[in-house]
This record gives sequence, C-alpha cells and structure tokens, in this order.
Amino acid sequence: MSDRKLGRWGLISAAAAVLGASLMLSLLPDASSPQEPSVPDAPPASLRAQNEALLEAKAADISRQRLEKLPEPVVPDVVGGFSREAVSGVLKSYREMLSVQGLYNQNVTRERLVNQLLDSPQGADIASKALTDPAFAQEAFHEYQAEARVFSIEVLKTAAMRGQEHYLVHAAEAISQELSRSGNGSGTLDKGRSSDLRDLVHSFVDVKGLDAFAQGDVRPLQALGFASTMPTRVKLIYDEVLFLRLKHQFGRERAAEMTAALLDH
Repeated sequence: MSDRKLGRWGLISAAAAVLGASLMLSLLPDASSPQEPSVPDAPPASLRAQNEALLEAKAADISRQRLEKLPEPVVPDVVGGFSREAVSGVLKSYREMLSVQGLYNQNVTRERLVNQLLDSPQGADIASKALTDPAFAQEAFHEYQAEARVFSIEVLKTAAMRGQEHYLVHAAEAISQELSRSGNGSGTLDKGRSSDLRDLVHSFVDVKGLDAFAQGDVRPLQALGFASTMPTRVKLIYDEVLFLRLKHQFGRERAAEMTAALLDH
C-alpha cells in the first residue's frame, strides 16, 4: 500500500499498535503476584493462535465501530456508465478497507477485498476509471474520492501482478497526460494527481522488478506515459521514483547515472 496518509484515520495507527502491545502484555504473568504452582507452558503454536484470535477479534470490533460512523454516500442509478449496484459494491469494499486502517488485520483484509473486486465483473474497470476520470471519482465516491484513488491503485497493482498490466499502464499514461496539459506543465501540479502518478510508477516497478529499469530500457517507462519531451515538472515525478528505487540497490552515484540514462533517452 502506498505511504500516502489516509487522513480520516491517520491518527489511530499508533493507537492500534499500542492496543496490540497491550493485548500481548496482558497475556504475560504478573511478576508482583504470589508464585502459583507451576503449570506446563502452552505449546508456542497454541499460544500464538490465542494471541492472534484476540487481536483479530478486537480489530474486527474496532472496524465495525468505525464503519458505523462512516457516512454512506448515495450512488446515482448510473454513473460513468456503471450501474449503482456495481459502483456501490466497490464503494462498500473501499469503506471496509478504510475501516481497518492501522489495525492488526489491515493487510489481510485489504488483500481479500482487492481480490474480490478483481474477481467481480467490473471491479477493475471501476477502479481504473476512478483514477483516470476525476469527475467520475467525485460523483461515484463523494467524500471518499481521495481514498478511492489510493485503494484503486492497489487494485490495479494486484491486477498487474495477475498479468493484467493494461489497467495500471492506462491509468499512469492518462494521469501523466493530464498533468502535462495542466498549465502546459509549467505551473504548480495538482498534489493529489501527482501522488497518484508517483504511486502508480512505484507500483509498476514493484510488478516488473527493478531489473526491468536497471538495463537502460526506456520502453517500460514509455508505457507509463513518459516522454523525454514532456514538461520538466512531470518528468521529475518519474525521476524521483526511479532514483529512489535504484539508489536502494545500486547506491547514489550509480543510480543517478542510470536514471539520467533512462530519462534523457
């Protein structure tokens, strides 16, 4: 998942971590209490299962409480060519994904929901349109449009890992062109849309592997909408992502050379 903050629940991640720690500590013996007769220790696997069950139960309870407080937007009968039923199904999944932010079961719940969306008839198409069409994202997801874009990137990344790269590629290309057109790319770029493109490029690197970019082949970048003639501010988004990823493996100096070779192609 992206490092972008989901502000609605941004402050509770630390609290969730404290909760997990407190649950674990509650299972430890109290050193101040009188010594009880020794009891055979529970098998490690059994103790682990008990701890996980407690954490899962508490996380599920918190998630339910959050869902009750989250507004549920009214979806039009038809929006962006999709039925209310189809869009509402995606919105329901995204609200649930939001409700587990920072909780013990966050990753496994989101993975399950993403796969359910991809197995549905129009889940990937709706996620793609949420990224390529800001007006659709607003109409379909209302106050959740920003979260919907973040979660849609995860959906498209998983689709690409399944071999359906065209959704992710199309979204990155569309956003790149949108940013290039805005103020001829010379003004201040929209922060949210820039983050969308940045996260999509990161996702594509995750899917293809760093070696696909380390050999100087510019075609993977071009597939994502990159062009050496595009406005500098837009090029810098690709530059930032590639340099950071390459630096981690090859070091700063070598990464700078490799990034320049790709972007100046």
